[in-house]
Amino acid sequence: MSAPRPLRLLTVTNYFPSHGGGIERVAERLIDEFGRRGVAVEWLSGDTDPPPESTSNRAVVAVRAFNAVERITQLPYPLWSPSALPAIWAAIRRADVVHVHEHLYCGSILGVCLARLRGRPVVVTQHMGELGLRSRLFTAAYRTCARALGFLIFGLATRNVFISANVRAFFGRERSAKTRLIFNGLDPEQFKPASAERRQRVRAELGIEPRRQVILFVGRYVRKKGLHILESLASRLSEPLWVFAGSGPEDPSRWQRDNVRVLGRIPHERLADLYQAADLLILPSSGEGLPLVVQEALACGLGVLSTEEVRDACPAAKEMIRAHPTPRTIPDIDGWEGVLRESLSDANYLDGRSERAQRAQRLWSWEDCAAQYLQLFDEITSKPQLERVP
Repeated sequence: MSAPRPLRLLTVTNYFPSHGGGIERVAERLIDEFGRRGVAVEWLSGDTDPPPESTSNRAVVAVRAFNAVERITQLPYPLWSPSALPAIWAAIRRADVVHVHEHLYCGSILGVCLARLRGRPVVVTQHMGELGLRSRLFTAAYRTCARALGFLIFGLATRNVFISANVRAFFGRERSAKTRLIFNGLDPEQFKPASAERRQRVRAELGIEPRRQVILFVGRYVRKKGLHILESLASRLSEPLWVFAGSGPEDPSRWQRDNVRVLGRIPHERLADLYQAADLLILPSSGEGLPLVVQEALACGLGVLSTEEVRDACPAAKEMIRAHPTPRTIPDIDGWEGVLRESLSDANYLDGRSERAQRAQRLWSWEDCAAQYLQLFDEITSKPQLERVP
């Protein structure tokens, strides 16, 4: 008897990881995990950034796209060319399951709608929820449009996955039978606490004074991530060293502050060194689920100061995260300064690295995350779905 044919999965993202976003890094890690389990993955995304290489278990397809919206507004919203339609249609035809990351983008909408037209089961993974923009009007408009589109796209999808409880609550899908809550994973061999000697060695290699506190930011340099808040805080707290790892239009090196060090884009495998060397990760962003950098930082034992929406994303991790209300329009700089100073002066919190790391590593793993997805894929392919189009 011949061996069963491997599952053929089409993954649709709107950028490749070279763009620098967390969603794409999550997608890449899941694709790698699926490939190790024998799944044949085709990865389709826009060509605004260099694509990763294809491998034996991963075929990469880059379609024509334009990134003018992000260049003008800082909102990452690639526009896919109509010439991409034949490639999407053909890729869906080859797939047993279509996996779409994020519901809002035109590539996602095309992926869901064309998958249903072809009769393929489709899973939508939603990473983002509420988003604070520059005005209450724009924030309200986003909220209305995101929820309305979610009602349509989540309704069309065979199953919907939310990566955090707060994102699921934003869309009101807590009681939907089609909904799953699957937290992103992490690699416990890479992201783990360092010994005191190792931590001091890493700090010395980075040129950090032995007794100086380090506040770390990892992510895109955009307003959504709270760079405008961090600029104000860095001017008020000159004693700590502020370290920034990432890229984007709001480059902190332009602040020209002696207490700010900008490292730029750091290879993912080197991020653990930064988490181990720092005293506190700060992320005053909006529109987050449970960011991967928060999970990785906690797994290294690093304290985290973020927003209430991030703190509430995973109830089991709530006590490990210090928080301030999520910025929506006008940021509360005084409030952020107060909670930051309080966090930096709480030795019990900062020194609780070992316990924090152990709890985080018990909560999240890529192996468990991938296994939950594969169980979901098996569920929707073993049951009758829409009539397939040949």
